[in-house]
Amino acid sequence: MESEKTTTTTIPAETNGDRAGGHAHRQSPEHGHPGHTPVLATAGTGRRIAVAAALVAVGLAAVYVFGLRVRHDDTAKLQAAARESASLPPAVQVVRVRRATPRTLLALPGEARALYETTIYARTNGYLSKWLVDMGDRVKQGQVLATIETPELDDQMAAAQAKVAQEQSGIELAQANANFAKLSYQRWESAAPEGAVSAQDRDQKKAELDTSVAKLSAAKAQLKLAQADVQRLQTLIGFKSVLAPFDGTITERHVDIGELVTAGSTSSTTPLFSIARSDQIRVFVDVPQGASPEIKLGMTAEATAAEHPGRKFAGKVDRTADSIDPVSRTLRVEVLVPNADLSLKPGMYLQVEFQTDRRDPPLEIPASALNMRPSGPEAAIIAADGTVRFQPITIARDMGDYIEVSSGLSDGQTVALNITSDVEEGERVTPREVQTPAAQPAPPVPKSTTAMRASSSSAGGVVTPTSGVDEAPRTAAPSAKRAG
Repeated sequence: MESEKTTTTTIPAETNGDRAGGHAHRQSPEHGHPGHTPVLATAGTGRRIAVAAALVAVGLAAVYVFGLRVRHDDTAKLQAAARESASLPPAVQVVRVRRATPRTLLALPGEARALYETTIYARTNGYLSKWLVDMGDRVKQGQVLATIETPELDDQMAAAQAKVAQEQSGIELAQANANFAKLSYQRWESAAPEGAVSAQDRDQKKAELDTSVAKLSAAKAQLKLAQADVQRLQTLIGFKSVLAPFDGTITERHVDIGELVTAGSTSSTTPLFSIARSDQIRVFVDVPQGASPEIKLGMTAEATAAEHPGRKFAGKVDRTADSIDPVSRTLRVEVLVPNADLSLKPGMYLQVEFQTDRRDPPLEIPASALNMRPSGPEAAIIAADGTVRFQPITIARDMGDYIEVSSGLSDGQTVALNITSDVEEGERVTPREVQTPAAQPAPPVPKSTTAMRASSSSAGGVVTPTSGVDEAPRTAAPSAKRAG
Protein backbone atom coordinates (compact mmCIF):
# COMPACT_ATOMS: atom_id res chain seq x y z
CA MET A 1 0.00 0.00 0.00
CA GLU A 2 1.28 3.22 -0.99
CA SER A 3 2.37 5.33 1.94
CA GLU A 4 0.50 8.57 2.60
CA LYS A 5 2.51 11.75 1.92
CA THR A 6 2.20 14.64 4.30
CA THR A 7 2.74 18.09 2.97
CA THR A 8 4.22 20.52 5.48
CA THR A 9 3.65 24.20 4.99
CA THR A 10 6.29 26.53 6.48
CA ILE A 11 5.15 29.89 7.76
CA PRO A 12 7.87 32.49 7.49
CA ALA A 13 9.08 34.19 10.61
CA GLU A 14 7.42 37.47 11.60
CA THR A 15 9.04 40.64 10.61
CA ASN A 16 8.78 43.97 12.27
CA GLY A 17 6.29 45.06 9.67
CA ASP A 18 4.24 41.91 10.25
CA ARG A 19 4.05 42.56 14.00
CA ALA A 20 3.08 46.08 13.37
CA GLY A 21 0.24 45.09 11.04
CA GLY A 22 -0.80 42.02 13.04
CA HIS A 23 -0.32 39.65 10.03
CA ALA A 24 2.34 37.27 8.81
CA HIS A 25 3.25 36.78 5.18
CA ARG A 26 3.55 33.25 3.91
CA GLN A 27 4.18 31.69 0.48
CA SER A 28 1.31 29.89 -1.10
CA PRO A 29 2.65 26.69 -2.72
CA GLU A 30 -0.27 26.34 -5.01
CA HIS A 31 -0.29 29.77 -6.55
CA GLY A 32 3.34 30.68 -6.18
CA HIS A 33 2.65 34.28 -4.94
CA PRO A 34 2.54 35.77 -1.47
CA GLY A 35 -0.67 35.78 0.48
CA HIS A 36 -1.91 37.42 3.72
CA THR A 37 -2.83 35.08 6.53
CA PRO A 38 -3.90 36.68 9.90
CA VAL A 39 -1.87 35.58 12.94
CA LEU A 40 -3.50 36.05 16.44
CA ALA A 41 -1.50 37.59 19.44
CA THR A 42 -0.49 35.48 22.39
CA ALA A 43 -3.27 35.04 24.86
CA GLY A 44 -3.04 37.35 28.01
CA THR A 45 -0.65 40.00 26.59
CA GLY A 46 -3.14 42.91 26.61
CA ARG A 47 -4.31 42.07 30.08
CA ARG A 48 -0.78 42.32 31.46
CA ILE A 49 -0.31 45.73 29.80
CA ALA A 50 -3.51 47.04 31.33
CA VAL A 51 -2.52 45.85 34.80
CA ALA A 52 0.91 47.52 34.51
CA ALA A 53 -0.63 50.81 33.43
CA ALA A 54 -3.05 50.71 36.33
CA LEU A 55 -0.21 50.10 38.81
CA VAL A 56 1.77 53.06 37.45
CA ALA A 57 -1.25 55.32 37.74
CA VAL A 58 -1.87 54.23 41.31
CA GLY A 59 1.79 54.83 42.21
CA LEU A 60 1.77 58.33 40.77
CA ALA A 61 -1.40 59.14 42.60
CA ALA A 62 0.10 57.88 45.86
CA VAL A 63 3.24 60.03 45.40
CA TYR A 64 1.10 63.09 44.67
CA VAL A 65 -1.07 62.56 47.70
CA PHE A 66 1.98 61.98 49.91
CA GLY A 67 3.57 65.21 48.62
CA LEU A 68 0.43 67.18 49.36
CA ARG A 69 0.37 65.73 52.84
CA VAL A 70 3.98 66.62 53.55
CA ARG A 71 3.50 70.15 52.23
CA HIS A 72 0.42 70.61 54.34
CA ASP A 73 2.28 69.43 57.45
CA ASP A 74 5.22 71.80 56.78
CA THR A 75 2.88 74.72 56.27
CA ALA A 76 1.12 73.93 59.48
CA LYS A 77 4.43 73.75 61.37
CA LEU A 78 5.56 77.11 59.94
CA GLN A 79 2.28 78.74 60.88
CA ALA A 80 2.53 77.30 64.38
CA ALA A 81 6.11 78.57 64.71
CA ALA A 82 5.07 81.99 63.46
CA ARG A 83 2.24 82.18 65.96
CA GLU A 84 4.59 81.10 68.72
CA SER A 85 7.21 83.70 67.69
CA ALA A 86 4.58 86.42 67.51
CA SER A 87 3.61 85.70 71.08
CA LEU A 88 7.26 86.11 72.29
CA PRO A 89 9.05 89.45 72.93
CA PRO A 90 11.23 90.67 70.05
CA ALA A 91 14.79 89.32 70.07
CA VAL A 92 17.70 91.77 70.20
CA GLN A 93 21.45 91.27 70.22
CA VAL A 94 23.18 92.54 73.35
CA VAL A 95 26.75 93.01 74.60
CA ARG A 96 28.33 93.80 77.96
CA VAL A 97 29.76 97.24 78.71
CA ARG A 98 33.48 96.92 79.38
CA ARG A 99 36.57 98.97 80.10
CA ALA A 100 38.72 100.16 77.23
CA THR A 101 42.31 99.00 77.05
CA PRO A 102 44.78 101.09 79.13
CA ARG A 103 47.14 101.39 76.18
CA THR A 104 45.56 102.87 73.13
CA LEU A 105 46.72 104.09 69.76
CA LEU A 106 45.45 107.58 68.98
CA ALA A 107 45.59 108.18 65.21
CA LEU A 108 45.00 111.72 63.96
CA PRO A 109 45.68 113.63 60.74
CA GLY A 110 48.54 116.09 60.60
CA GLU A 111 50.10 118.65 58.30
CA ALA A 112 53.82 118.67 57.56
CA ARG A 113 55.74 121.94 57.59
CA ALA A 114 59.38 122.77 57.11
CA LEU A 115 61.62 123.40 60.10
CA TYR A 116 62.42 126.85 58.67
CA GLU A 117 60.56 128.48 55.83
CA THR A 118 60.82 132.04 54.62
CA THR A 119 60.37 134.35 51.66
CA ILE A 120 63.40 136.40 50.59
CA TYR A 121 62.86 140.03 49.58
CA ALA A 122 65.29 142.64 48.21
CA ARG A 123 66.88 145.01 50.71
CA THR A 124 67.91 147.54 48.09
CA ASN A 125 66.35 149.11 45.01
CA GLY A 126 67.54 148.17 41.52
CA TYR A 127 66.97 145.56 38.87
CA LEU A 128 67.92 141.89 38.81
CA SER A 129 71.09 141.36 36.81
CA LYS A 130 71.19 137.54 37.19
CA TRP A 131 69.90 134.69 39.34
CA LEU A 132 72.18 131.79 40.22
CA VAL A 133 69.70 129.25 41.63
CA ASP A 134 66.25 128.10 40.67
CA MET A 135 63.36 126.11 42.12
CA GLY A 136 64.45 122.80 43.62
CA ASP A 137 68.11 123.76 44.08
CA ARG A 138 69.66 122.99 47.45
CA VAL A 139 71.71 125.84 48.85
CA LYS A 140 74.01 126.50 51.80
CA GLN A 141 73.85 129.33 54.28
CA GLY A 142 75.52 132.46 52.83
CA GLN A 143 75.43 131.18 49.25
CA VAL A 144 74.73 133.89 46.62
CA LEU A 145 71.30 133.38 45.10
CA ALA A 146 71.11 136.44 42.80
CA THR A 147 72.73 139.84 42.12
CA ILE A 148 71.04 143.21 41.80
CA GLU A 149 72.32 146.16 39.78
CA THR A 150 71.97 149.46 41.70
CA PRO A 151 73.23 152.39 39.56
CA GLU A 152 71.53 155.01 41.75
CA LEU A 153 73.03 153.51 44.87
CA ASP A 154 76.45 153.52 43.27
CA ASP A 155 76.11 157.25 42.53
CA GLN A 156 75.02 157.92 46.10
CA MET A 157 78.05 156.03 47.32
CA ALA A 158 80.38 158.14 45.19
CA ALA A 159 78.78 161.35 46.49
CA ALA A 160 79.05 160.14 50.09
CA GLN A 161 82.71 159.30 49.70
CA ALA A 162 83.34 162.77 48.23
CA LYS A 163 81.50 164.24 51.19
CA VAL A 164 83.86 162.39 53.53
CA ALA A 165 86.86 163.81 51.71
CA GLN A 166 85.36 167.28 51.94
CA GLU A 167 84.75 166.95 55.66
CA GLN A 168 88.29 165.74 56.18
CA SER A 169 89.58 168.89 54.43
CA GLY A 170 87.29 170.96 56.60
CA ILE A 171 88.78 169.39 59.70
CA GLU A 172 92.28 170.24 58.53
CA LEU A 173 91.24 173.87 57.95
CA ALA A 174 89.54 174.08 61.34
CA GLN A 175 92.58 172.54 62.98
CA ALA A 176 94.88 175.16 61.41
CA ASN A 177 92.60 178.02 62.53
CA ALA A 178 92.46 176.59 66.01
CA ASN A 179 96.25 176.33 66.18
CA PHE A 180 96.67 179.94 65.02
CA ALA A 181 94.04 181.19 67.46
CA LYS A 182 95.77 179.38 70.29
CA LEU A 183 99.18 180.86 69.40
CA SER A 184 97.73 184.36 69.12
CA TYR A 185 96.01 184.06 72.47
CA GLN A 186 99.22 182.90 74.13
CA ARG A 187 101.10 185.94 72.76
CA TRP A 188 98.43 188.38 73.90
CA GLU A 189 98.23 186.65 77.24
CA SER A 190 102.02 187.06 77.84
CA ALA A 191 101.95 190.75 76.81
CA ALA A 192 98.97 191.72 78.92
CA PRO A 193 100.81 192.01 82.29
CA GLU A 194 103.35 194.45 80.81
CA GLY A 195 100.49 196.65 79.54
CA ALA A 196 101.35 196.17 75.88
CA VAL A 197 97.80 195.02 75.10
CA SER A 198 94.55 195.84 76.69
CA ALA A 199 92.42 193.34 78.56
CA GLN A 200 89.74 193.77 75.90
CA ASP A 201 92.06 192.65 73.14
CA ARG A 202 93.21 189.72 75.24
CA ASP A 203 89.65 188.58 75.85
CA GLN A 204 88.88 188.89 72.16
CA LYS A 205 91.78 186.58 71.33
CA LYS A 206 90.46 184.13 73.93
CA ALA A 207 87.04 184.13 72.26
CA GLU A 208 88.60 183.57 68.86
CA LEU A 209 90.46 180.56 70.27
CA ASP A 210 87.30 179.07 71.73
CA THR A 211 85.46 179.61 68.44
CA SER A 212 88.14 177.89 66.40
CA VAL A 213 88.17 174.92 68.79
CA ALA A 214 84.38 174.61 68.51
CA LYS A 215 84.57 174.75 64.71
CA LEU A 216 87.15 171.98 64.83
CA SER A 217 84.82 169.82 66.91
CA ALA A 218 81.93 170.53 64.52
CA ALA A 219 84.07 169.57 61.54
CA LYS A 220 84.99 166.29 63.21
CA ALA A 221 81.30 165.58 63.87
CA GLN A 222 80.45 166.30 60.26
CA LEU A 223 83.16 163.88 59.20
CA LYS A 224 81.66 161.16 61.38
CA LEU A 225 78.24 161.84 59.90
CA ALA A 226 79.61 161.57 56.39
CA GLN A 227 81.44 158.38 57.26
CA ALA A 228 78.20 156.91 58.74
CA ASP A 229 76.40 157.69 55.49
CA VAL A 230 79.13 155.88 53.59
CA GLN A 231 78.78 152.92 55.91
CA ARG A 232 75.02 152.86 55.35
CA LEU A 233 75.48 152.89 51.60
CA GLN A 234 78.10 150.18 51.84
CA THR A 235 75.60 148.02 53.73
CA LEU A 236 73.01 148.58 51.02
CA ILE A 237 75.59 147.76 48.38
CA GLY A 238 76.23 144.52 50.23
CA PHE A 239 72.58 143.66 49.61
CA LYS A 240 73.30 143.67 45.88
CA SER A 241 74.18 140.03 46.45
CA VAL A 242 71.14 138.09 47.68
CA LEU A 243 72.34 135.45 50.16
CA ALA A 244 70.70 132.30 51.54
CA PRO A 245 69.76 132.80 55.21
CA PHE A 246 70.14 129.07 56.05
CA ASP A 247 70.72 125.66 54.49
CA GLY A 248 67.66 124.60 52.56
CA THR A 249 65.91 124.15 49.25
CA ILE A 250 64.64 126.85 46.93
CA THR A 251 60.92 126.18 46.70
CA GLU A 252 60.06 129.04 44.35
CA ARG A 253 61.70 131.77 42.25
CA HIS A 254 59.50 134.85 41.78
CA VAL A 255 61.61 137.16 39.57
CA ASP A 256 63.54 137.03 36.32
CA ILE A 257 66.52 138.86 34.86
CA GLY A 258 65.94 142.57 34.25
CA GLU A 259 62.95 142.81 36.56
CA LEU A 260 62.78 145.91 38.77
CA VAL A 261 62.99 145.09 42.47
CA THR A 262 62.15 147.31 45.39
CA ALA A 263 63.39 147.09 48.95
CA GLY A 264 60.83 146.01 51.54
CA SER A 265 58.26 143.29 52.17
CA THR A 266 54.94 145.01 51.68
CA SER A 267 52.04 143.62 49.70
CA SER A 268 53.09 145.65 46.67
CA THR A 269 56.68 144.39 46.81
CA THR A 270 57.72 141.44 44.66
CA PRO A 271 59.61 138.70 46.56
CA LEU A 272 62.74 137.12 45.10
CA PHE A 273 62.82 133.55 46.36
CA SER A 274 61.10 131.18 48.78
CA ILE A 275 63.36 128.82 50.72
CA ALA A 276 62.63 126.00 53.17
CA ARG A 277 64.72 123.76 55.37
CA SER A 278 63.12 120.32 55.71
CA ASP A 279 65.82 118.02 57.09
CA GLN A 280 63.51 118.08 60.08
CA ILE A 281 59.75 118.28 59.65
CA ARG A 282 57.29 119.91 62.01
CA VAL A 283 53.97 118.06 61.97
CA PHE A 284 51.03 119.98 63.41
CA VAL A 285 48.20 117.88 64.83
CA ASP A 286 44.92 119.06 66.34
CA VAL A 287 44.17 116.72 69.25
CA PRO A 288 40.54 116.59 70.46
CA GLN A 289 39.87 117.99 73.88
CA GLY A 290 38.96 114.59 75.28
CA ALA A 291 42.37 113.16 74.37
CA SER A 292 44.48 116.21 75.20
CA PRO A 293 45.40 115.05 78.75
CA GLU A 294 47.15 112.03 77.24
CA ILE A 295 49.59 114.15 75.19
CA LYS A 296 52.87 114.78 77.01
CA LEU A 297 55.99 116.66 75.93
CA GLY A 298 58.69 114.27 74.72
CA MET A 299 56.35 111.34 74.10
CA THR A 300 57.02 109.33 70.95
CA ALA A 301 54.84 109.52 67.87
CA GLU A 302 54.93 107.87 64.46
CA ALA A 303 53.99 109.57 61.20
CA THR A 304 52.94 107.74 58.06
CA ALA A 305 52.27 108.95 54.54
CA ALA A 306 50.26 107.31 51.79
CA GLU A 307 53.12 108.07 49.40
CA HIS A 308 55.45 105.83 51.45
CA PRO A 309 53.45 102.68 52.23
CA GLY A 310 54.85 100.50 54.97
CA ARG A 311 57.26 103.14 56.24
CA LYS A 312 56.94 104.89 59.59
CA PHE A 313 58.71 108.11 60.54
CA ALA A 314 59.49 108.28 64.27
CA GLY A 315 59.30 111.61 66.05
CA LYS A 316 58.61 113.25 69.40
CA VAL A 317 56.16 115.80 70.72
CA ASP A 318 58.24 118.98 70.71
CA ARG A 319 55.69 121.46 72.02
CA THR A 320 51.97 122.11 72.47
CA ALA A 321 49.87 125.24 72.45
CA ASP A 322 48.88 124.46 76.07
CA SER A 323 45.49 125.95 75.26
CA ILE A 324 42.25 124.57 73.82
CA ASP A 325 40.95 126.28 70.70
CA PRO A 326 37.48 127.59 71.66
CA VAL A 327 36.18 127.06 68.12
CA SER A 328 37.33 123.52 67.32
CA ARG A 329 37.87 122.36 70.93
CA THR A 330 41.27 120.95 70.01
CA LEU A 331 44.83 121.22 71.31
CA ARG A 332 47.51 122.25 68.83
CA VAL A 333 50.47 119.82 69.03
CA GLU A 334 53.79 120.03 67.19
CA VAL A 335 55.65 116.79 66.48
CA LEU A 336 59.28 117.06 65.35
CA VAL A 337 60.21 114.31 62.86
CA PRO A 338 63.78 113.77 61.51
CA ASN A 339 63.82 113.81 57.71
CA ALA A 340 67.44 113.40 56.65
CA ASP A 341 66.60 111.91 53.24
CA LEU A 342 63.93 114.57 52.59
CA SER A 343 61.29 111.93 51.93
CA LEU A 344 58.65 114.03 53.66
CA LYS A 345 57.78 117.27 51.92
CA PRO A 346 56.40 120.42 53.51
CA GLY A 347 52.67 120.62 53.03
CA MET A 348 52.13 116.84 52.93
CA TYR A 349 49.14 115.22 54.60
CA LEU A 350 50.32 112.76 57.26
CA GLN A 351 48.76 110.35 59.71
CA VAL A 352 50.23 110.63 63.21
CA GLU A 353 49.86 107.88 65.81
CA PHE A 354 50.34 108.52 69.53
CA GLN A 355 50.87 105.52 71.83
CA THR A 356 49.14 106.56 75.05
CA ASP A 357 48.78 104.88 78.44
CA ARG A 358 45.73 105.68 80.54
CA ARG A 359 45.55 105.13 84.28
CA ASP A 360 41.75 105.10 84.32
CA PRO A 361 40.50 104.02 80.88
CA PRO A 362 36.86 104.86 80.13
CA LEU A 363 34.06 102.44 79.33
CA GLU A 364 33.46 101.43 75.75
CA ILE A 365 30.57 100.08 73.70
CA PRO A 366 30.28 99.09 70.03
CA ALA A 367 29.28 101.88 67.71
CA SER A 368 26.12 99.94 66.80
CA ALA A 369 24.96 100.37 70.41
CA LEU A 370 24.83 104.15 70.02
CA ASN A 371 21.45 105.77 69.35
CA MET A 372 21.36 109.40 68.27
CA ARG A 373 18.21 111.10 69.53
CA PRO A 374 17.14 114.77 69.38
CA SER A 375 18.02 115.03 73.07
CA GLY A 376 21.50 113.61 72.50
CA PRO A 377 23.28 110.24 72.32
CA GLU A 378 21.70 107.32 74.16
CA ALA A 379 22.28 103.62 74.78
CA ALA A 380 19.53 101.02 75.23
CA ILE A 381 20.17 99.25 78.55
CA ILE A 382 18.58 95.82 78.95
CA ALA A 383 17.57 95.05 82.55
CA ALA A 384 17.66 91.60 84.14
CA ASP A 385 13.95 91.11 83.42
CA GLY A 386 14.44 92.00 79.73
CA THR A 387 12.94 95.50 79.86
CA VAL A 388 14.50 98.29 77.81
CA ARG A 389 15.66 101.61 79.28
CA PHE A 390 17.16 104.35 77.12
CA GLN A 391 20.02 105.97 79.01
CA PRO A 392 21.64 109.30 77.92
CA ILE A 393 25.43 108.97 77.67
CA THR A 394 28.42 111.26 77.20
CA ILE A 395 30.82 110.39 74.39
CA ALA A 396 34.48 110.72 75.33
CA ARG A 397 35.92 109.61 72.00
CA ASP A 398 34.69 108.06 68.78
CA MET A 399 37.14 105.31 67.78
CA GLY A 400 35.22 104.27 64.68
CA ASP A 401 33.93 100.78 65.50
CA TYR A 402 33.81 101.58 69.21
CA ILE A 403 32.62 104.50 71.31
CA GLU A 404 34.38 105.47 74.53
CA VAL A 405 31.84 106.71 77.08
CA SER A 406 32.72 109.03 79.96
CA SER A 407 29.36 108.94 81.77
CA GLY A 408 25.93 107.34 81.69
CA LEU A 409 26.94 103.64 81.82
CA SER A 410 28.40 101.21 84.34
CA ASP A 411 30.87 98.41 83.81
CA GLY A 412 29.10 95.11 83.09
CA GLN A 413 25.75 96.55 82.05
CA THR A 414 23.98 95.00 79.06
CA VAL A 415 23.26 97.24 76.07
CA ALA A 416 21.36 96.40 72.90
CA LEU A 417 22.85 96.52 69.41
CA ASN A 418 20.98 97.99 66.46
CA ILE A 419 17.87 98.68 68.49
CA THR A 420 14.94 99.71 66.29
CA SER A 421 12.59 102.62 66.72
CA ASP A 422 9.75 100.10 67.20
CA VAL A 423 11.09 99.21 70.66
CA GLU A 424 9.89 101.68 73.25
CA GLU A 425 10.91 102.55 76.79
CA GLY A 426 9.94 99.80 79.24
CA GLU A 427 9.16 97.21 76.55
CA ARG A 428 10.27 93.65 77.18
CA VAL A 429 12.68 92.00 74.74
CA THR A 430 14.51 88.70 74.41
CA PRO A 431 18.24 89.42 74.79
CA ARG A 432 20.72 87.35 72.82
CA GLU A 433 24.28 88.06 73.92
CA VAL A 434 26.93 88.14 71.23
CA GLN A 435 30.69 88.10 71.62
CA THR A 436 32.59 91.10 70.30
CA PRO A 437 36.34 91.23 69.70
CA ALA A 438 38.54 93.47 71.74
CA ALA A 439 38.58 97.04 70.55
CA GLN A 440 41.44 97.87 68.24
CA PRO A 441 42.93 101.30 67.61
CA ALA A 442 41.17 103.31 64.97
CA PRO A 443 42.59 102.69 61.47
CA PRO A 444 44.37 105.52 59.64
CA VAL A 445 42.09 108.16 58.25
CA PRO A 446 41.98 108.39 54.40
CA LYS A 447 43.63 111.27 52.56
CA SER A 448 40.42 113.06 52.19
CA THR A 449 39.69 115.72 54.78
CA THR A 450 39.05 114.24 58.26
CA ALA A 451 35.83 115.43 59.82
CA MET A 452 35.55 116.44 63.47
CA ARG A 453 32.13 115.53 64.86
CA ALA A 454 30.76 117.18 67.96
CA SER A 455 28.63 114.92 70.10
CA SER A 456 25.31 116.19 71.36
CA SER A 457 26.01 115.23 74.95
CA SER A 458 25.07 117.34 77.92
CA ALA A 459 28.74 117.72 78.83
CA GLY A 460 29.17 120.48 76.29
CA GLY A 461 29.89 118.81 72.98
CA VAL A 462 33.17 116.93 72.98
CA VAL A 463 34.72 116.97 69.52
CA THR A 464 35.75 113.50 68.38
CA PRO A 465 37.58 112.43 65.20
CA THR A 466 35.82 110.24 62.69
CA SER A 467 37.32 108.37 59.80
CA GLY A 468 36.47 109.79 56.43
CA VAL A 469 33.83 112.34 55.64
CA ASP A 470 31.01 113.55 57.86
CA GLU A 471 28.73 110.74 58.90
CA ALA A 472 25.00 110.99 59.41
CA PRO A 473 23.78 110.45 62.98
CA ARG A 474 23.73 106.81 63.90
CA THR A 475 20.22 105.36 63.89
CA ALA A 476 19.02 101.91 64.78
CA ALA A 477 19.01 99.45 61.90
CA PRO A 478 15.72 97.60 61.43
CA SER A 479 17.19 94.18 62.17
CA ALA A 480 15.09 93.19 65.18
CA LYS A 481 11.63 93.05 63.63
CA ARG A 482 8.90 91.22 65.50
CA ALA A 483 8.33 87.69 64.26
CA GLY A 484 5.08 87.23 62.34
